[in-house]
Amino acid sequence: MNEHDLRRVLDAEAASVEVSPDALVAIRQRIAARRARWLPRGGAMFAVSTGGLAALATAVAVFAGVGSCAPRTDEPPPPAASAPVETPSPTPSPAQPAPPGPTAAPPSTTRPPQQASASVPVYYIGLDRGRPRLYREFHQLPVGDGSPAARTRAAVTEMLDRDSAYDPDYASSWPAGARVRGVRIAGDAVVVDLTGAGQNSVGSEYAHQAVQQLVWTATAASGKPKVRILLDGAPVSELWGSVSVAGDLVRGPALQVLALIWLIGPQHGATVGRTFEVHVDGAVFEATVQLRVVQNGRTVTERVMTLSVGAPSRGEGRVSLTLAPGAYTIEAFAYSAEDGSIQHLDNHQITVR
Repeated sequence: MNEHDLRRVLDAEAASVEVSPDALVAIRQRIAARRARWLPRGGAMFAVSTGGLAALATAVAVFAGVGSCAPRTDEPPPPAASAPVETPSPTPSPAQPAPPGPTAAPPSTTRPPQQASASVPVYYIGLDRGRPRLYREFHQLPVGDGSPAARTRAAVTEMLDRDSAYDPDYASSWPAGARVRGVRIAGDAVVVDLTGAGQNSVGSEYAHQAVQQLVWTATAASGKPKVRILLDGAPVSELWGSVSVAGDLVRGPALQVLALIWLIGPQHGATVGRTFEVHVDGAVFEATVQLRVVQNGRTVTERVMTLSVGAPSRGEGRVSLTLAPGAYTIEAFAYSAEDGSIQHLDNHQITVR
């Protein structure tokens, strides 16, 4: 029998002993009487009779029973229970109250797809010898998935914004409230659905140029040769009482629609290195364009550029310039063959770093 079993037997025996309420008092009285009879005065020794031994054994048994009722501190603790593993469950456990309402789903960690960005051509209206003509800028814009419809939507949205042109000489002749509702491709046409464009207070010439502004921008961005205009989802045959827009629209003749000289690059507001390229497009007599650089009202340099072809076709030319750091105005124009006046001027302010 091991120690643990022995303790259990002794505890059981002690628990079976019935002790009267005055047992402890009686025991003490008997012990006092016997001590007076058996022990010599100043006693260093004592004798225990057989009856005394029995009484002592009973007392020990009583105190052992009382002691066994107290908690033991020498017993090794039970082994620690393993920590429960928390697992998701569609229903709460019985030991936990149910949540008061539906639990919100954790926030998604999936990043939205990044939009593509592209350099998109946008046409604006400026003045060439006092007549409204189209000028082109290239704007870096988010174009969604990069499809022709997405590129067109980005370009036309930018075009309708009257404050989006880099060059303050350029503007849009569409009404301020005009917005793009949608763009789709239908065969060889790009369909542009607009809202807020039913009324416009510009004159007839500007109205015609505004429609061409949209046509040239949409065809350049989409790569489609035709444009179809809708207003609030419905076909429209006329805009502003002066421009027919029924069916498929195409680009008007370049000599009647576009400015005769464009300073394509650097664009207005650009910052360039000390050596940079100037890009000019135009339809001019003998393909000759003047290029002039001005700083603080002083001409820094002026030279003649020869375009790839002369009027009535449009030609292009490029030339490299080297300038000291600073702010400059680059001017592209033509001298009049009649009186030597400056014609078809297009200028951009740039910074050389």
